[in-house]
Amino acid sequence: MMTAAKRLIAALLAVVVLSSSVWAADAPLNLTTGMREPWTTPEQDGFTDLLIAALSKRLGLPMTLSVNPAAARAISLANDGIDDGLAARVAGLEKDYPNLVRVPEPIFVNDFVACTNAPQPSIKTWADLSPHSVAHIIGWQIFERSLPASRELTTTRDSRQLVQLLQNQRADVILHERWQALWQARQLGHAITVQEPPLAQVPMYLYLHKKHAALIPTISAELMAMKADGTHKRLQGTAFSHILPGG
Repeated sequence: MMTAAKRLIAALLAVVVLSSSVWAADAPLNLTTGMREPWTTPEQDGFTDLLIAALSKRLGLPMTLSVNPAAARAISLANDGIDDGLAARVAGLEKDYPNLVRVPEPIFVNDFVACTNAPQPSIKTWADLSPHSVAHIIGWQIFERSLPASRELTTTRDSRQLVQLLQNQRADVILHERWQALWQARQLGHAITVQEPPLAQVPMYLYLHKKHAALIPTISAELMAMKADGTHKRLQGTAFSHILPGG
């Protein structure tokens, strides 16, 4: 007669075999993101590139990542199951897109910061922006919702134009995501000061189409493990250290 312990071991082995067979039978999970350099790069050495590759290897689950800058279109494709999921999206998409299921552990946290040409003026809160000429990329709702009335407001189409406003001293302060601002400033050969602390911090998540919902607990647990064992921090260093001033 099989003991309770043997029955438990047999049950666990059955789950492992079943999970492995399901994963092996599936095609790679095709994820899209809207974030470009330095989060993704043509060489696939951006932070999100590296994270998805490492996650895929640790899980033994083939995953691909491509860039689709058309946010609404990308979300619809994932919701319709044409793409398998999304990387680096804010919480709450599931409210409007019922076929998307969010992996509960964030893949990273975006720092939204004020950048200046020098340590002064010091910007520590939203209210500190009021006396200054300020610029941000048009359509970035986190800034549009939070920015107080300022002396002058300019909006740009992209990161390059935004940093050029600082470079040409046509704005006192620009508002951007930390690593995109630093990356673009480096491309332009212009030193900027990222003011601390960030004005806002927003967790970013993976989403999968509901047909892959069974994978979500395992993916979430592996993301937590990557943070606990230092892998997540190491990948950040690989992707971002050369962007820092003096890097």
